[in-house]
Amino acid sequence: MKTNWLVDLIGRGRPDPGLDRQIAAALELGRIARLPSLDSMEPARARRFAAEGLSPFDLAPEPMEQVIDMAVDGVPVRIYVPHDTTGDWFVYFHGGGGVIGSIATSEPVARYLAAKTRCTVASVEYRLGPEHKHPAAIEDATSAFQALAARVPAGKRVVVGGDSFGGFLTAHVDHHARVTGGRRPDVQVLIYPMVDLTLSSPSYERLRDGYLLTNAVVQWFRDHYLHDTDDKRAGSPWFWTDLHGSAPAVVATAGFDPLVDEGNEWAERLRAAGTEVRHLRNPSLIHGFLSMSGAIDAARAATDRICEETSALLRASGDTRGLQQSR
Repeated sequence: MKTNWLVDLIGRGRPDPGLDRQIAAALELGRIARLPSLDSMEPARARRFAAEGLSPFDLAPEPMEQVIDMAVDGVPVRIYVPHDTTGDWFVYFHGGGGVIGSIATSEPVARYLAAKTRCTVASVEYRLGPEHKHPAAIEDATSAFQALAARVPAGKRVVVGGDSFGGFLTAHVDHHARVTGGRRPDVQVLIYPMVDLTLSSPSYERLRDGYLLTNAVVQWFRDHYLHDTDDKRAGSPWFWTDLHGSAPAVVATAGFDPLVDEGNEWAERLRAAGTEVRHLRNPSLIHGFLSMSGAIDAARAATDRICEETSALLRASGDTRGLQQSR
């Protein structure tokens, strides 16, 4: 969908100053078509609907040197090796609120990350609710990361990253490595991350409806992911009291996203704890822009910048490691 007179015409009716015109048109078309919301469906149907509904926005599949399906610690993983790999790895967790999403639906994004960062990307198929509730996804993410990190060649670095709920898992992986003494990621990438299961940030109310991810959908995700008895504060990175020693971070947020306030604040908390943070604010975009990069120009530009900053942080971490080893 290229920006043109038709896009402007369709999106003209939306009262959203600052919203990307292509996204405005896509949202308006969805409203006109009366597409059902995920929170009106059972999880199995929601998974199919989300996979089909966003497919027109997918990135074209980047060619790879190898694509390998395997399992680590019982967790399915798909590995993408780009033709010009640096030997560094990127362990990636897809979004979907802990309820939807898969290796298959996130394949275009995983291939793109591999091609642009030149990392070998390992996309992890963690367990989903409601079939497997909290903390199953966290257990899969932490165990898979450690098993995959052990495969990284000596002297090479490893990134952990994900979007939305994948950002939630990324924070848990980094924290788990710090508190257990396991292999720590050299860089973490949090793309419009969820870090607060209490859903207490003001942007949940301010942007509660009309921007694809609604307040009702977020609640639906949480209700299917958590047990009724789960402690929402205990499961939330938001309430951790010590972030010192966190991996250098790329944090990307979107202006028209109910999660924007917690994402912005999380970047500041990491920075206050002494972490190097590259905070990429995207004021005109909505939640889920990573999966729209095949059709939305601004989403593609934002995704490219995430890849560029990830590569830059990797280089910086390598320079720091080399300096420390030389002393």
